[in-house]
Amino acid sequence: MLIEPLLRNGLQERTDSTAKKVEHIATGYTENIRRRLVDYGYKEGLVHLYVIGGGDCLLRNYSDLAEKAGVTFITDICANAKGYETLAEKKLRR
Repeated sequence: MLIEPLLRNGLQERTDSTAKKVEHIATGYTENIRRRLVDYGYKEGLVHLYVIGGGDCLLRNYSDLAEKAGVTFITDICANAKGYETLAEKKLRR
């Protein structure tokens, strides 16, 4: 109840101990995601990155990706489900 709004919306100038703890953990988590992206072949400046779904909130608020030119955030939290639905419909048509 206290943490979810911080993850979704960022700290919004909060400086209390809960906000600081959330920031520390979320920043570490997003750094791990960035390392994994590089492991999977993401090369900043060469590849346009689309951040889709629930991870959008964390990466937008707790990493520097939102400041990068080659990154697009798709904020619809149902985007992944809609994409899979589209793929399933295409497969059924074949």
